[in-house]
Amino acid sequence: MRSAARLLIIGVAVMLMPGFVQAQCPGKCERACLQAAADAFARSVPDNKMFLMSVEDLARMVDEGNTELVILDVRPAQVYAKGHIKGSMSVPLPMVVEQMGGIPTQKKIAVVCSMDTNSAFAVAILRMHGRDAWIVDGGVIAWEGLGRELTK
Repeated sequence: MRSAARLLIIGVAVMLMPGFVQAQCPGKCERACLQAAADAFARSVPDNKMFLMSVEDLARMVDEGNTELVILDVRPAQVYAKGHIKGSMSVPLPMVVEQMGGIPTQKKIAVVCSMDTNSAFAVAILRMHGRDAWIVDGGVIAWEGLGRELTK
């Protein structure tokens, strides 16, 4: 069942990508560039295990002090303020494109949310902009399920 849910999440993100691209690209040149990026992303999904990272792998990287990792929380700011993974960066999903300049380009980005669907959208956007982004399977809820604390 979990595998079917993963396929549905990625499928929805990929199906909605053309509409996102058209809405984000006012000029033909920019639209063509982003459409090419969206196409490349969609074609790479099967080869990259749907860009999923287990929450256990995230916890291991955090415990090891991996400095090549950024945790990006795409939940609304008020939800993030109530509790988040220590050291995570808050960029609500609707702000990802606007705040792309502040999101590192040379690090692995572990995207968390309360819903994997939102993480999938964020990962698609980030990858279209050249970021090495991954959906953390289960997000913040799975993090808490490991017995990990959230910080305020």
